[in-house]
Amino acid sequence: MTKTLTTAAQRKNAEQQLFSARRALAHLVQLYESGQWKSLYKEDTFATAVRQARQLVDHWTDVLAKSEGA
Repeated sequence: MTKTLTTAAQRKNAEQQLFSARRALAHLVQLYESGQWKSLYKEDTFATAVRQARQLVDHWTDVLAKSEGA
């Protein structure tokens, strides 16, 4: 029973983290599409932020996929 609750809590946390990562990436995409990123970031810094956001989305997607297989 405890293992099931722990697994469910971990899955819920991963879902929340994935939601946040997707929201952050969507925000960066919106900044890019509007051109506003140029007033907020240097080009290399913005590229790094997008790369990191994409990596987080990929990470939490993988975590959820693995939890479904468990």
